[in-house]
This record gives sequence, C-alpha cells and structure tokens, in this order.
Amino acid sequence: MSNTKSKPVRNGRSLTLSHDNITQKQLIEFGLSVEAAKRAVYVRHILPYKEDPALPCIDARDLWTKIGKPYKRFRDWADSYVKPLLDDRSVSAEISALDEVSKSGSPTKNYTVSRNLAAHLAMQARTIEGKNIRSYFLDMERIVFQLAEYNLSRAVIPVKLDNRLTHATYKRSPKLATEHEQKLKSYVCKILTGLSAGEVRLKYRMGIRDVLRNNPEHLDRYNEAYNMAVSMYESDMKWKRIELVLRQVHGGKVDLEQLLGKE
Repeated sequence: MSNTKSKPVRNGRSLTLSHDNITQKQLIEFGLSVEAAKRAVYVRHILPYKEDPALPCIDARDLWTKIGKPYKRFRDWADSYVKPLLDDRSVSAEISALDEVSKSGSPTKNYTVSRNLAAHLAMQARTIEGKNIRSYFLDMERIVFQLAEYNLSRAVIPVKLDNRLTHATYKRSPKLATEHEQKLKSYVCKILTGLSAGEVRLKYRMGIRDVLRNNPEHLDRYNEAYNMAVSMYESDMKWKRIELVLRQVHGGKVDLEQLLGKE
C-alpha cells in the first residue's frame, strides 16, 4: 500500500456566487438596495433553484397562494393560465395535471409545474407579489456582470493557480508539498499586506481572499502576485529569490487597515 498522499483537486464550486446562494448582505454589497435584497430572498423562497428547471416539481396551488392568489379562486386562475399550457407542445412536458379530492369531498384539479413555468406564471400575476417577482429578475440582471467578474477573481483564477501550485509542489518535493504550498501562499500574503496568512486569519477571522472578496482591484492584485509566485516556484527558483522579486513588484500594495478600518 502506497503512503504517497494524493493531490487535492479544487474546482472552486464552493467559492462561486450565483443568484441562488448569494446572501442578502452580499446583494447589498453588490449595489442593490436593502429593499431589493430582501425581495431577492423572498422570491427565492417562492421559486427555489432546481437542478432541472424543466421538471414538474412545484405545486401550482401552493404557487398561487404565494403569488397573492390572483383571480381570488385557484380554479379560475388555473383555468386561465395553467390549463391551456397542457395543449402547448413547447411546454406540455413541464406540467402535470393531478386529479384530487377537495376538503368537501368533491373532485378537483391541481397541477405540478416546472420551475421555469412557475417563474413565468408568477411574473404574469397582477398582484404585489407578482410585481416583486418581476422586479427581482430585473435586479438580478443588474448584477449579473458583477457576479461574473467576482467569480472570475474569487474562484476561477485562484483555483487554477491553487491547482498549478499543488501540482508543482508534489513534483518538486512530494513529502513537503503541503508545507511548501502554505509557505508560498503566506509569502504572497505577507509581502502584499505585511501580515502572514495566519496573522490575517487571526486578526480578521477569515482568509486573505475572503478579506479582499468585495474589492476587485485588490483581489486582482493578489491574483497577479500569486500568479508570479507560482510561476517562480514552478521554475525551481530559490525561496529567497522568490521573496525578493515579489517584494520588489508587489511589496506593501494592499493596506488592510485602510481598506477595512483599524480593528
């Protein structure tokens, strides 16, 4: 049995933000108003993310209640907006008709619709809830490019560099791979900020990437410094030389106290 440690593979999925997992606080940081951020959380409750958005999985009667009970009676609303979709070949696979028994014992019809259809139906509702849902999609359109830029700087680029460094450390010194990886990352952090990675985590209770996550300019600078450090390590440059070159180019370029305020 081999004692060689396997190299970790990172994909950055846990670091990526989307309309589904972005928090109310982060939405405000991205420029939405407090009202819009609260609205986003509310709409996600009505229209939760689904792995397959075309699969019938949302109870139409429950949806009708959450969007303000348009037409006052479920049957009237369903007959006007849901039932006709059964004959529409482009979406008929996204809806299922269900025969049920009402509380009074009489037969009644219900439907299960896909997340996509539920969104369309919700946006058509002439209720306050329907207006909020329409506004939500406009809000998300406003920040879509900011999310893409954030994910590029926060997840895509750093994770690619992490994987490059991991490969290089195992190639250069398998037994010291983890130690070398931590050492190089700490070099980058210390040279940029004056604090080691451990000191940043101790002071701010989060890693350097999380500290910089809402500052794209500083995060880009971190990525540039990290990329330079990884490239020098890959070329078998000595530690002292790596530190010297990094310090000449990136030394003290991120002032955390000015960025975050003195603790």
